[in-house]
Amino acid sequence: MRWDRVVMGATLIAIGILFLLDRADVLDAGQVIGDWWPAVIVAFGLVTLAERPVSLLGPVLLVAVGVLLLLVTNDVLDTSAWNVIWPSALIAFGLTVLVRNSRRGDHLVLGEGHDQDLVRTTAFMSGSELATQSNAFRGAVLTAIMGGVELDLRHATLAQDGAEVDATAIMGGVDLIIPRDWRVTVRGTPILGGVSNLAEGSSLPDDAPRLRVDALAILGGVEIKHDK
Repeated sequence: MRWDRVVMGATLIAIGILFLLDRADVLDAGQVIGDWWPAVIVAFGLVTLAERPVSLLGPVLLVAVGVLLLLVTNDVLDTSAWNVIWPSALIAFGLTVLVRNSRRGDHLVLGEGHDQDLVRTTAFMSGSELATQSNAFRGAVLTAIMGGVELDLRHATLAQDGAEVDATAIMGGVDLIIPRDWRVTVRGTPILGGVSNLAEGSSLPDDAPRLRVDALAILGGVEIKHDK
């Protein structure tokens, strides 16, 4: 199950219910949203942790910032404490970016210690560039939230039954680079965003390797193409 999409769908449903209750004079939707919107940040942090990322620092910081925001919006911490918290959070995120850059560089070729056949990555306010040389690529789960993800599959071979990629871009972008002899089928859900398949090949044989892409773009974009 794609838990990031569950969080996004549940959030949209909750907002709709709140405004219906507001119209019925049951509660003040603006007040409830103002008090509890940081819970969405906490949820996305927990989802990222559940995907067992290479580095735990980013998701843990995300959860911590969300919890602190909840304490502020619900008046557990006063605003004077917030004046110290948000600059500290910026410093922590900056250090995270520097540490990730020094350890991994801008581009990561999956090899030993990584599953080349099934790729999972989440980029939150950051960038992630991955490449796999798998001989039996089965699929990927790619999530970009106010950031970017690029997966290069040009040197990969699909599994016998093909593969499926789940791509989610929320105020960010996901780029999927594939070989020219793959047949691609795309199921896209753009919400104030776009899903582009620039790798369509009508002249390919029926038995060409098949890649299925399930894309969700909210104020962002997902693009499938042959070249960078």
